[in-house]
Amino acid sequence: MASSILIPSLRPLAIKSRCFASSTAVVPRLSEEAVKQFEEDGATVVRQFFSPEWVEHLREAAELNMKNPGPLCDEHVKPGQPGRFHDDQFLWIRSEAMKRFIFESPAGELAKQLSRAKQVRLFYDQLFVKEPGTETATPWHNDHSYWPLKGNQVISLWLALDHVPKSCCIEYVKGSHKWELLHKLTSFSGDQDRYKAANVTSVAEIPDIDSMRDQVELLSWDLEPGDCLVHHSFAVHGAPGISSSGNRRRAYATRWAGDDVRYDPRPGTMEFMWKEKAGVDAKLPPGSPLESPLFPTVV
Repeated sequence: MASSILIPSLRPLAIKSRCFASSTAVVPRLSEEAVKQFEEDGATVVRQFFSPEWVEHLREAAELNMKNPGPLCDEHVKPGQPGRFHDDQFLWIRSEAMKRFIFESPAGELAKQLSRAKQVRLFYDQLFVKEPGTETATPWHNDHSYWPLKGNQVISLWLALDHVPKSCCIEYVKGSHKWELLHKLTSFSGDQDRYKAANVTSVAEIPDIDSMRDQVELLSWDLEPGDCLVHHSFAVHGAPGISSSGNRRRAYATRWAGDDVRYDPRPGTMEFMWKEKAGVDAKLPPGSPLESPLFPTVV
């Protein structure tokens, strides 16, 4: 059965003219059972950990980003194809609204609890928007293969800003984080030259999950705004397109690194794109902790 975590009592965010309560307010604690289930499955949904005020805050920031994207923005729908699949990264560096969410919302605390880390650093943040009529799917992949990291305490929070029916929700292969698979990379935009250096012969192909649907258990959920998908960086996942009659799907993802994570700039990972397209450089030697202003400690 697909697990989910229900947060029955939220910490209050007293809003007055978008004025949030202090980040020192009490944050809900997840049960040990919930953490163990996440460790077993590699993905879960945490219900209503984030208030409507935080959701609205991020919706406004998302609209601004779509009108004024940054240098790491990708539009994954090719010209002449229907819909729009917007993707931007490292928003917090230039967006005060995103930065405020990173440091004042309970996002870091949620990542800390589920990773069992003593402290967590922000790795980076990412905005995804799929408009109705977008046929472009998110290909099967795991995140770790794209990232210049080593370690087990790497977690993503994917916060839904709209209603997301199960039919267009991300699907996760239950338990696939235990494969610890480093696979050949696929460009979401179809630009395979981008990852040529990463796709060496010693790297495995991603399994054809669609042909294995009767052999694996897939996890996905109906989501409401404020619900948050959480997944391990090695969890294999993908997502379908959205029909013309479907819902707009905005989501704000934050990626978090715990105590055991080290910098691993393998050839062809996203690190090279961050440097070349935006000058985003952690200036870290291989094997070092993520002790860089680019990866701030949040909790």
